[in-house]
Amino acid sequence: MCGIAIVVCGVRIELSTLSSSLSETETPFERLQVSVEDVKAVLSQRGPDSVGEKTIHLRPNCGQESANLSVVETSEGTYKLEETTSLGELHFIGSTLQLRGTSPIRQPLVDSSGNILAYNGEVFGGIELNSYDNDTEVLLKSLEKAKSLVPDVLSMIKGPWAIIYWQESSRTLWFGKDAFGRRSLLVHSPTVEDPRFLLSSVSPASSVSQGLDTENGNSLHRYWEELPCGVYSISFGVSELCIRGEVTKHEWRNTIWKELIEWERKLVVPRPEDLSTSSLSGVQEDKSVSTSLGFAQTVLVVLKESVRRRTSLHSIYQGDKEAVPVAVLFSGGLDSMILAALLHQCLDPKYEVDLLNVSFDGPNAPDRISAKAGIKELKKIAPFRRWKLVEIDADLSKLGFETKRVMSLINPADTYMDLNIGTALWLAARGDGWIHEDNGNPSVEENNQRVKYKSDARILLVGAGADEQCAGYGRHRTKYRNGSWVALDQEMKLDMQRIWKRNLGRDDRCIADNGKEGRFPFLDEDVIKTLLDIPLWEIADLEQPSGTGDKKILRQVASLLGVHEVAKMPKRAIQVRRRELSERTQFQTKSLVNQTGRILEVTVPQTRLLPGAVCDNIAGNEKWRAEAEIGGNERALQALRELIIFPFRYPLEARTLGLKWPRGLLLYGPPGTGKTSLVRAVVQECDAHLIVLSPHSVHRAHAGESEKVLREAFAEASSHAVSDKPSVIFIDEIDVLCPRRDARREQDVRIASQLFTLMDSNKPSSSAPRVVVVASTNRVDAIDPALRRAGRFDALVEVSTPNEEDRLKILQLYTKKVNLDPSVDLQAIAISCNGYVGADLEALCREATISASKRSSDSLILTSQDFKIAKSVVGPSINRGITVEIPKVTWDDVGGLKDLKKKLQQAVEWPIKHSAAFVKMGISPMRGILLHGPPGCSKTTLAKAAANAAQASFFSLSCAELFSMYVGEGEALLRNTFQRARLASPSIIFFDEADVVACKRGDESSSNSSTVGERLLSTLLTEMDGLEEAKGILVLAATNRPYAIDAALMRPGRFDLVLYVPPPDLEARFEILQVHTRNMTLGDDVDLRKIAEETDLFTGAELEGLCRESGTVSLRENIAATAVFNRHFQTAKSSLKPALTIEEVETYSSFRKAAKRSDSKPIPINKKKATSTVFGFSWQLGVLSLLLLATGNYYFNHTKHELLVASAT
Repeated sequence: MCGIAIVVCGVRIELSTLSSSLSETETPFERLQVSVEDVKAVLSQRGPDSVGEKTIHLRPNCGQESANLSVVETSEGTYKLEETTSLGELHFIGSTLQLRGTSPIRQPLVDSSGNILAYNGEVFGGIELNSYDNDTEVLLKSLEKAKSLVPDVLSMIKGPWAIIYWQESSRTLWFGKDAFGRRSLLVHSPTVEDPRFLLSSVSPASSVSQGLDTENGNSLHRYWEELPCGVYSISFGVSELCIRGEVTKHEWRNTIWKELIEWERKLVVPRPEDLSTSSLSGVQEDKSVSTSLGFAQTVLVVLKESVRRRTSLHSIYQGDKEAVPVAVLFSGGLDSMILAALLHQCLDPKYEVDLLNVSFDGPNAPDRISAKAGIKELKKIAPFRRWKLVEIDADLSKLGFETKRVMSLINPADTYMDLNIGTALWLAARGDGWIHEDNGNPSVEENNQRVKYKSDARILLVGAGADEQCAGYGRHRTKYRNGSWVALDQEMKLDMQRIWKRNLGRDDRCIADNGKEGRFPFLDEDVIKTLLDIPLWEIADLEQPSGTGDKKILRQVASLLGVHEVAKMPKRAIQVRRRELSERTQFQTKSLVNQTGRILEVTVPQTRLLPGAVCDNIAGNEKWRAEAEIGGNERALQALRELIIFPFRYPLEARTLGLKWPRGLLLYGPPGTGKTSLVRAVVQECDAHLIVLSPHSVHRAHAGESEKVLREAFAEASSHAVSDKPSVIFIDEIDVLCPRRDARREQDVRIASQLFTLMDSNKPSSSAPRVVVVASTNRVDAIDPALRRAGRFDALVEVSTPNEEDRLKILQLYTKKVNLDPSVDLQAIAISCNGYVGADLEALCREATISASKRSSDSLILTSQDFKIAKSVVGPSINRGITVEIPKVTWDDVGGLKDLKKKLQQAVEWPIKHSAAFVKMGISPMRGILLHGPPGCSKTTLAKAAANAAQASFFSLSCAELFSMYVGEGEALLRNTFQRARLASPSIIFFDEADVVACKRGDESSSNSSTVGERLLSTLLTEMDGLEEAKGILVLAATNRPYAIDAALMRPGRFDLVLYVPPPDLEARFEILQVHTRNMTLGDDVDLRKIAEETDLFTGAELEGLCRESGTVSLRENIAATAVFNRHFQTAKSSLKPALTIEEVETYSSFRKAAKRSDSKPIPINKKKATSTVFGFSWQLGVLSLLLLATGNYYFNHTKHELLVASAT
């Protein structure tokens, strides 16, 4: 292993190829110059055996036109740019930890052709290498022979590597690292403050300390970035007397490499017969067992070969020493136990093996306990091997120098998680700890003396890569539950493709700083390929519990090795230390001290490391916010943050003002709107402790047990509530636990009483409350009112259905990891999904994905057609149980009535589509429109077309649905419809035969039906008056008896617009006939205009019937007929007579005329209703109604263009 670096100065380098792969972070450091001596010093820690330098100067040849550059080498390798006359300089540095060959070598190496190589890596295959060869020397010879085929040579290497190589013949600098980034190589791009181009295995401490404001805790921009995996070159030349270089990235030439980098698994989703266990019994079938064990045996073979390559003594230069050659980073977990067991099979029995175990909590740390159990199991399978458990104890609160050192090593990583893991690796590699020496009875540890010990092993085996490839993280189980096998595979692929940036560079730097080399057997090329070829369901079966299904393949490998106990052990999360609150003068930062001893999983969102700052964990995580998982609901999010976070952020202010913080919050709203998700997201954001209670988890069969569950939950919450972290109890469906007292069982009374007592005992104070209680319900009126008083649930927050903007955010969240076709317009989908809640939108995306997978299993790309299919399957859940839709009828389906359609368009569409114009003009949208006219004249069709044009939800109610034999059912249905319409806005509620629902009060009839009608009318009036607060809701009614409607509905504010729908005139009849015959084949003798002239007084419905009957006549004549001729229309017309007469038409139109003059008298339709007069109705309307009707007439005659022009001014 080596430490390598290069400093390039005096050259203008074009970095566009490289910059696209790097972070967008700028590096504006003032007067920051990393010295070469600093680089040499930090590299010497990695390579303690030797440190070498080599410098070449680049100088333009001004007298020659073709030969642009000459190279002058300095034999001493000194770095003194100011004493040379060259314009450019390349300074190579190499430090060596001797692990290969029979004699020491010194890097960088220079061959007879002037090529220079600095190589940090191992060659385990791909290039022929004898046991006595040094791999760096052999690689230099191979590169010299390859000439311009450098990427071909590097693509053949099996093993980890990072390289810096000067090719003299082409004046080209080559650099890069292997495809998985198993060796660190950092890059500094030229800036105004530091125009040099630098590559280094590790960052000097100077580039970290100057990049951090440790006094104020401000983190400046990074000086270094991780070099992305790959092979790069810089070709140098001269332009305008300036030396220039351009970075080029080269493709891997090895096809196997490309497959491993793309990490595409062929077998992801199992068939039912592929699953290895029965869903009922859980017992594996013999065939499945043998198949699984066959895969495990294959993995065992390649893993053993991987360990053998990394522990063969010819690859560990020992000289004349017989010291311990290899150590294992050992937690006693599955990965480290497999490595230790395989190491025993590969290493000569005479050698001892150091098992390095780091604990931040002394002997009681879970890793220490499991390590002691693990070594006992190892002694069973290898009783004659001397296993040394090296116990490395550390108190992070006292690690001043060490913490600062690790801070520089993990750079550019900058989170507390990185610092904690880096510290553990650094301490393990240092090897200073304690071992137990045998005192006659090695089986009894108490009889063994604990003595100081330092491990001198130069190789440290690490289990990195096992969790990523075998689904060992908790997030893998979450992905599987949310998206099944495909989502799990995609998450594992993402882990492998970013492991170089997240883990390996950091791990390599921290281990190598103590002159040790970390080797990763699970990341051997053959191991990766073997695991990738195995079906995913054989790698992990996350339907099984933890300790069985996760890392299933490795558990089977462990069983084959004889370590059976660890094969059944659930994965333990890594220890993450809590930051200490006390001041630290050495480094002025909070250490990661675990005051509670709690074990957290590494998948918890990481907190940015700000040296010197009081990084308030409660104030929110800088890397993760609840908005990353929640779309919309800003008001509820803010309320939850204020309830949970503010008491910990502003305790002094609250104490000064005497403010008592609230202790409870009630979220209410329809099911599926995200109430539970909101709570979980905010709890995760502020890193609070969460306890979830639900009716099924509280209710118990025996008396007193339910109350005990509540007491234990509050006790647990109080025990986790500390000064810097809140504890939250979330009660889901609280209406079931604490219903109203008028409908309560004895058990409910006891539970409610216990909950009241527990909430009251959590006294409010100006300091942070010990426990915060959040509850949710979709039936807020069903909760005991005693819960809603101040001191219990102090605040009620509605979580309503998302609006158009929120729906777009939710769709973007659910589709962010899905390939969308360019034809998919999420904005349009969001607009069309009125009334959809978050759960509905999730189901919509899931159905769209299923549709795409059915269409093509190869490339999963969602198209707009997939969403259309999904929308036909998934509707808004809040509308289930009631007729609601967006009608498919368009304006083109309505023949004639042009003026009427224009008025309806202005009244219905404009307030929805041009709401901003209405707001600017100060105009309130209409709340109700009444359509009246003879039967069959398209009143219902007009209403549906208006709803379709406005893309509004359409709720249709008829008198048959509203009149019920049970008292109050009709009113309840009416209220429920209005409530759902508010949630699904924009929406239209359509009443057909409105005169039945809203008949006049005070008729001579006093029947039960009249009483029911009056109750319905009262409910309707109340709901329509409430529409002022409900935006986007319109009531449309149709009737052929307008004089029978109660006058209270006819006033402005209820039915603002009354429109007469007349029978169709000649032009309208012609258009209606065209509409209903557009799908028919007509004979040449059919003249629709002539038929329209012959059908005077026919309504739209009768004309539709005429067309249908004509087609039927044609079929009666000849069942094989293909067209309809004029004779068929004449036959049908002779059998149909218009239901309307001229007198009746005048009667219907008289209502409109009567509305314009108060002294006119109505013409009765029939003798039974002759007593009802339009005069009496008009008198009730009064002068105000007439003025408003005239104003409405004038207003709706204006065009859409005029309204928009007026609003724009």
